[in-house]
Amino acid sequence: MFPRIPQSSYVLVNHWFRLRPLEVEQTVLIQHPQLGLIIKKIALIDRNGLIWSKGENSASISVEQFGPVNKNQVIGRVLKVFKKS
Repeated sequence: MFPRIPQSSYVLVNHWFRLRPLEVEQTVLIQHPQLGLIIKKIALIDRNGLIWSKGENSASISVEQFGPVNKNQVIGRVLKVFKKS
């Protein structure tokens, strides 16, 4: 998510997102099966409830390469970024 979230930054994540539905363009922390913990922006929620996500950096993995994740793999919404000084 660089440049919006610089390397070595801290993020505040709300895992209570289940009280409100996830929405397109929200930034979320995902537990991806191959890539581990990763921050992405929701690009699409398909009719099966699968979440397709994208990065903001031009070098980011494409939506197709990243693939869909289910709601259980979403750890939470990113609420705030604390840049390391």
